[in-house]
Amino acid sequence: MDVTIFDSPAVPLLVALENEGFRMRLAEGGRLQVEPGSRLTPVQRRLLIEYKPTVVMLLRCCDEGVADRRDMFRAQLDATPTMTIPAFLFRSDVPYVEGRCFSCGDQTGRPSFGRCWRCSLAWRLACRLPIPADLAIVIDGARQVA
Repeated sequence: MDVTIFDSPAVPLLVALENEGFRMRLAEGGRLQVEPGSRLTPVQRRLLIEYKPTVVMLLRCCDEGVADRRDMFRAQLDATPTMTIPAFLFRSDVPYVEGRCFSCGDQTGRPSFGRCWRCSLAWRLACRLPIPADLAIVIDGARQVA
């Protein structure tokens, strides 16, 4: 069985911090912010640094935009006949434009065609499959023209 971020020791750490009244969020550029930071113990601070990539991904999984997309993509997957995969489009009227997500229309932050991080993460969550990030990047960057 593949290990996922949900099996990580970062999960109980985040739960414990939340139970102690800490608020965590991602700031501009994916920077992790914990408030009040002055209350973090040296051990909590060390664990946050050690698990930072996983903590960031867990916070992204909880993003409202990701949840909305995941729910829509899961409904699309459930409505698709067996042995086929839907396009996972958050909005069907989005033009295919360089630098814009072809699923939702948000900026991708790169001068290429593909999905934004929210749509990329949401389709993985909707499929309930552990997909390696390097493979997902290739899939997200490609689009088959029918």
